[in-house]
Amino acid sequence: MSEPDHAVTPADADAGTRPLVVATELGAAGGGLAIAAGIGVALAEEGSGVLLAEVGADRGRTPTMLASRAARELEECLREREFDQVAARGRLCWLGLPAADGAPGGLAVALDASPPGTFALVHVPASRWLAALDDPALRPRAALLRADLPAERPTAALAAIELRERGLTVRIASRPLGLVASRRALAGLESGGGAGERLRRLARGLTGRIATAVPERGRSLRITAAMDRGQSLPLVVAAAFAILFVAGLLAALGGAMTASGRVQRAADLIALSGARSMRDDFSRLFVPARLPGGASNPAHLDKREYLVRAAAAAREAAAHNDVDPGDVRITFPDVRSFAPVRVKARIATAMEVAPAAGQAHEDVGGWDRRVVDVAARAEAEASPPADVGQSLAGQPAVATGGGYSGPLAYRQGKGMRPDVAEAFDRMAAAAQSDGISLIITSAFRSDAEQAELWEQNPDPRWVAPPGTSLHRCATELDLGPSSAFRWLAANASRFGFLKRYSWEPWHFGYTRGPAPCSEAGNAIGSTPSAGGERLATEGLPDFVPPQFRAPIERAAARWNVSAGLLAAQLMAESNFNPFAVSAAGAQGIAQFMPGTAQAYGLDDPFDAPAAIDAQAHLMSDLMHEFGSTPLALAAYNAGPAPVEACRCVPNIPETQAYVARILGLLGGAGELVAPTLEVRLVD
Repeated sequence: MSEPDHAVTPADADAGTRPLVVATELGAAGGGLAIAAGIGVALAEEGSGVLLAEVGADRGRTPTMLASRAARELEECLREREFDQVAARGRLCWLGLPAADGAPGGLAVALDASPPGTFALVHVPASRWLAALDDPALRPRAALLRADLPAERPTAALAAIELRERGLTVRIASRPLGLVASRRALAGLESGGGAGERLRRLARGLTGRIATAVPERGRSLRITAAMDRGQSLPLVVAAAFAILFVAGLLAALGGAMTASGRVQRAADLIALSGARSMRDDFSRLFVPARLPGGASNPAHLDKREYLVRAAAAAREAAAHNDVDPGDVRITFPDVRSFAPVRVKARIATAMEVAPAAGQAHEDVGGWDRRVVDVAARAEAEASPPADVGQSLAGQPAVATGGGYSGPLAYRQGKGMRPDVAEAFDRMAAAAQSDGISLIITSAFRSDAEQAELWEQNPDPRWVAPPGTSLHRCATELDLGPSSAFRWLAANASRFGFLKRYSWEPWHFGYTRGPAPCSEAGNAIGSTPSAGGERLATEGLPDFVPPQFRAPIERAAARWNVSAGLLAAQLMAESNFNPFAVSAAGAQGIAQFMPGTAQAYGLDDPFDAPAAIDAQAHLMSDLMHEFGSTPLALAAYNAGPAPVEACRCVPNIPETQAYVARILGLLGGAGELVAPTLEVRLVD
């Protein structure tokens, strides 16, 4: 256990310890520099300066007329030491440093040149993270991580553990600032409103004390860090979902993972890497093996190749973390499934020859020895989010207070018109295939919300006056990160999105549907369905046998359920075998239990057309009950009670694998009706 956190205050300078906060970003998260600037503004006091150093700055910044005396004095001190990229901006003094010598070399010189009492925040790229933490000339006392949650909870938790073991105070900013607040923060000005309060809470957390527990192995791994919401958020790795952070950060943290007592963390990263490969490749399992002309389809993966690729990714992660790949055993607990989603990693110190002939072997990739002495183990899986469907919790299902009064579909917790959500799904999938993860920063805004935004920044060039913004029509999306702007400019029109204003590269409006704020727009998605989303009944995936296509389409039309969803279920349930019987007693192509079959008037579960109709009826009922495709699927598999108890995909391995398989089938068929799979540690 590290010693209690020390409050980071300007008085530390007199004691020989710099009041330095190091900030970086995990994965695809953006906006970390603006948050660091906002925290600096919140920490600025009369008579003391705040230095904001940007390592790897890709642009210069100019001084502002509103610069404080302390900021100007700090600028003069740094210019005397021949720093060129320096500017007094509001309450901050910004310093730009090249990535090549910015941390720790040039940064240490800048800190030495700063007047006593200067509070310093340095934003470093992931590749310089360890250098800044390890350099004795810097001696940081706190760390700020910008991470999109829940997407990056496991990696944020692992990074937080590492920082805590170094004795650093840790704070995690779980979402970026708004566009207006970011500009004000980078100009050294108060952000105001809710954003300003968030920044003040983060500032208090970084300069005060927090209690962060690192429990013993074997219990749920939980790091409690104060979040920008103003309250602590448990980072539960055992039940959190993530996209593994980029290779640069993985390599940067990797060197610290194999020290004494950190082998377990290496096992966690290895398992996460394997599961990430499975997530990325999952939909390729369901792409037809042959193209229409009969040629081999390069997009298709058979199961063995799928597992080999996951094992290779896991072993590559082992090498990044200085673990001998020969000491790592990669297995797949659900290998007998036609679409496995789990990977287990074990780091061993002693091994023996393979199991006897005839014994089930779940290993892949040529590793043929049994673990005798296991030093660490971890298990991860690609799975639908446990909180999927909860984005509607506490959120209105129907828009009010603006120009749109129809149903709202939610993406990343932001409401929008259902046809806009559907188009965004297609665009996000295309962006993901190009290596870009789109983030929605704003969507539908009521007139009251627009008025609040206008009050913070009454500039019509950046914020529309209340009652005039197209955001009130639920057709507009503000998108990020900034690294996606070029891709959006080149591709958004393919999906019906128009960049509304040349000076706002993030603002895109949907133009293919009814006009914004129209009666026709209000009627979109008014037919009951999964959260008001479109039901794709036109066309079925190639894997559907010809004799079942017509029954599926009839049932889909009768019960207003997606034909693609029904087809994916049937493949997952029985592989289209009308005479299938499970060990639990489920019968027929749709695997009805006798009691459920009777409740839905299905006299003969082995009558495929009748069973498909009953399946569609049941799914229609479940979608109306839960308002979410993944939750309806979970209830179909596990029964409604466990789903109702948590309003989530319950933590039942069979159910989570079932939902994951069907979402993968839907993705492979080109029908996106639910969020993509995410990666999580389960042990």
